[in-house]
Amino acid sequence: MNAAATAVALPATGHPNRVLAVFKLHFVNPVTVAWMPLGIYGFIFLMNWLIWLIVSLSASDGGEGMSRGTTWSGASMFIFVWLLVIAVQAMNRTFHFALGFGATRRDYYLGTLAALVVSAAGWAILFGILGVIEDATDGWGLGGHMFASVYFGDDGPFARVWYVFLLMLFFTALGLVAGALFVRWRTFGLIGFFIVLGFLLIGGIAWIALTDSWAAVGSFFGTLGFAGSYPLLLIPVAIGTLLGYLALRRATARS
Repeated sequence: MNAAATAVALPATGHPNRVLAVFKLHFVNPVTVAWMPLGIYGFIFLMNWLIWLIVSLSASDGGEGMSRGTTWSGASMFIFVWLLVIAVQAMNRTFHFALGFGATRRDYYLGTLAALVVSAAGWAILFGILGVIEDATDGWGLGGHMFASVYFGDDGPFARVWYVFLLMLFFTALGLVAGALFVRWRTFGLIGFFIVLGFLLIGGIAWIALTDSWAAVGSFFGTLGFAGSYPLLLIPVAIGTLLGYLALRRATARS
């Protein structure tokens, strides 16, 4: 989500459409928003397809073992990480420009949040369509899995789109917090964010391991299933969205 200062003029201060103007600002350059990630994603898919083809041709079982193995493929995770990175880039490249043209921090945050949510929804729908094609073609003719991996459940294509969308919102929320901290405290804010995130992750794993709670955790999520587990992501999404705004509301506009 990149923007050139000469491409967009925000409404004057007090204009009711400033949130919409900020929203449009993030889509000024479609290369970063769409074409670049599509190109990278296409390349990742092509590399995976070639690997599936090689394994299928060389395997004595015709690739059946490979097909089972690729249900755990992590190749699709690129776009989730991309949404996190793009959130940081979007805020860094447009925050000061938007404030210079009269947008308030609230206007900017709401417009940015809306743009990122729409992007996540668009990617989730595309993800779902590719998953349907993957199912219909028996893994692109080779039993491969990239858009219908086991992580996204087996509750049908519409549920898969919903699960993917929630996961994308989670990464988007992380990006919002990281982007707001970077805008306010620059590199130190970003480094601090990932240090805290790392300690929280390690701390959670340590707590589960030291209390011997792996079975209880597995039973809990097993009882909820995909339909009950994925909506839990809305909790960190809400927390991240709030923390991002709190960090951004005191950020100063720099030239």
